[in-house]
Amino acid sequence: MAASALSALVVSTLALVVLPARAADNPAPQEVRLDLRIAGLGSGGCEIEVKPAYAGCRFTPVRGRVGSEGNKVVKLDDVRTNSADRECAFAITIREPGQAARTIKRGLRLSTPKTPKSPATLTCFINSPSSIARAEERGRLRR
Repeated sequence: MAASALSALVVSTLALVVLPARAADNPAPQEVRLDLRIAGLGSGGCEIEVKPAYAGCRFTPVRGRVGSEGNKVVKLDDVRTNSADRECAFAITIREPGQAARTIKRGLRLSTPKTPKSPATLTCFINSPSSIARAEERGRLRR
């Protein structure tokens, strides 16, 4: 009897130490606002697409247009993550006429379900593909 109690204690201790923590199987959706600030856009502006950067983060992809001023707030209402640390990553693709598409990844840690429901805001400062091309032509871009 003592041996079975001891083995149960060892197994439960190993389960706590060895197995990683898991997020809830069906996490509640959260609202996230991406404040995009795109520098160096031409007069035609650009097209953007925001989608999950990895499989653990889920939300409905969003497409939109950004004018020449380069400012846009993208509201995502259904962001979910399966990550135990509540991390979510966003792949932001910028398509500008006459330039190759450029994808930038940004991450954010979502709030716990116990905190008040205020939307998380992530400000993203991004250089446009055309401004990077101009900098490369002038030899000012350092890597």
